[in-house]
Amino acid sequence: MNDANAGAGGDAGTGPESGDRGPLGDLNVVELTVHRAGPFCGALLADLGAEVVKIERPGVGDPTRVQGPGPENRSGYFMANNRNKQSVELDLKSEAGREVARELVAGADVFVENMGYGVADRLGLGYEDLRTGNPDLVYASVKGYGETGPLREKKGMDLVLQAEGGIMSVTGPEGGDPVKVGQAIGDLTAGMFATVGVLARLQEVAAGDGGGKLGVGLFDAVVSMMNEYLTFYSMNREVPGPQGTSHQSMVPYQLFETDDGYLVTAVPADDRWDEFVDVVGCESVREYGTNAERVENETEVVAAIQAELATESTEHWQDALENAGFPVGPLNDVADVVGHEQAEARGLVPTFEDPDAGEIVLPGHPVNFPDHSTEIRTLPPSLGEHTEAILRALGHDDASIAELREAGAIPDSEA
Repeated sequence: MNDANAGAGGDAGTGPESGDRGPLGDLNVVELTVHRAGPFCGALLADLGAEVVKIERPGVGDPTRVQGPGPENRSGYFMANNRNKQSVELDLKSEAGREVARELVAGADVFVENMGYGVADRLGLGYEDLRTGNPDLVYASVKGYGETGPLREKKGMDLVLQAEGGIMSVTGPEGGDPVKVGQAIGDLTAGMFATVGVLARLQEVAAGDGGGKLGVGLFDAVVSMMNEYLTFYSMNREVPGPQGTSHQSMVPYQLFETDDGYLVTAVPADDRWDEFVDVVGCESVREYGTNAERVENETEVVAAIQAELATESTEHWQDALENAGFPVGPLNDVADVVGHEQAEARGLVPTFEDPDAGEIVLPGHPVNFPDHSTEIRTLPPSLGEHTEAILRALGHDDASIAELREAGAIPDSEA
């Protein structure tokens, strides 16, 4: 992989260090991203070992730096999606700033951007501009609606796309009004799909086929997440409404209330139904031995199960159902998840001592590699924290750095 940017920047905090950078340890990424979808793609690549340099607007940076609780210019929102990265401030309104950006990308394997439609091209940072100096470049573009189709120029944000992509229509209390998914599913899935696309393009590069561009829209990601709803509609032309806490095609498979809380359980196969009835005690609905019969009589089946589960504690039913081999889990809140023994064992909620915020939790990478580390190596950077180090790694000396300041490419002084 390209190594022109290797070594640029420094430790952004007190995160754990390891000699193993991960499976993408020789990959160099430059990102021109804001908010969540693009930064999440960069964060996933960084977690896997890539060195990621984030270009930010001088004095402002990624808008999420000031959205939500956290120390000055490093909110928890920003931190969660910008771990393991280096920050360089470049004013892309200046030709000198754009030239430095091109220098960075010339030595990169991957460029990720999620600017508005046409912005990267107008800055001279479009794919055709950058591939000239780097034919093996993998260029990932993340937009609200992608870069083709009649809505390609329309601005899009997560909640807008949750609505327009349909997923909000099937989310919410059954028979009630639609509600948003509790997390930014359009942003996050677009970032994940962009990561998949990057890895696919890198495989082409490894095969000697050269680099290439890929594009993902938040609209694309949300519509893709509609999954079987689309296929069901094509078969029966029925438009589903909000699904509440139940599954759209399996009964039982939903949230139930217990004596002291809530849990979710399911019967994954018809040959387990009698055993489930024995464990729960819902004898009155034993006759519905197939999922089709239970779906047809859903109200009766769910009511019978609910009546039994409400008589004992969540712990009681977890033990009983787990011992019988049924999937079951409690309804946890954020505090429960942060303290969950499985989350801790899988490295999903690592804690760090941040110099400004104190002890913080950052989301760990969900893919486990027995022979590689995906631990968080550096804490999210301060705005422009690595500007000078990155410039020096590109070959700039004191004189040329001073010239860049004079030209307005970088701030007069770093934060």
